[in-house]
Amino acid sequence: MALATLLSCTDSSKKETTNATQTEEIEEVVLAEGNRISALAQQALGGQLKQAISERGVLEAVKFCNVAAYPILDTLTTGLDAEIKRASLRPRNPQDAPTDTEGKILEQYQSQLSSSQELQPMVEVLDEQQILYAKPIVMNNPLCLNCHGTVGTQVSVEANALLKSLYPEDNATKHQLGDLQGIWSITFAREDIVTYLK
Repeated sequence: MALATLLSCTDSSKKETTNATQTEEIEEVVLAEGNRISALAQQALGGQLKQAISERGVLEAVKFCNVAAYPILDTLTTGLDAEIKRASLRPRNPQDAPTDTEGKILEQYQSQLSSSQELQPMVEVLDEQQILYAKPIVMNNPLCLNCHGTVGTQVSVEANALLKSLYPEDNATKHQLGDLQGIWSITFAREDIVTYLK
């Protein structure tokens, strides 16, 4: 009887160790893939937006961003089942409004930024099926202020009028360099990561 109990405890301990190891491996893959995908997304959006500004001006760049931002993200192939989006506490596009979990992450990043802490990507297990990768988007390019800065100085009256017509509930102006603009939010299917690890 004592031996059976001991063996049962040993098996249980091995399962817990195996599950913990698998969870660590899954989170490592999510972090690595999240870093890769968010870098691709930033490069794709940022590069095309800069090109639009330099070739056609701010007003045309606003129109470009309105119609092209999400289609560009949709073209990114990840090799894994992942949903890519941006989220912000001050969204311009209603699609970028945060979920409860994203809102808490954004508030945590904002608190860290306010106390001059370095912001790092994070991985959050949402449930048994989904794992979230989040990476802060900090406003560090002066070009961004053409659409996200102070109206009347950095954002022209014409640009502001266009933004308001495209995004009636726009909350994404009055930013300064160094502000937290939002996060890259990438949700992975746990099952897909487990298959990837096999």
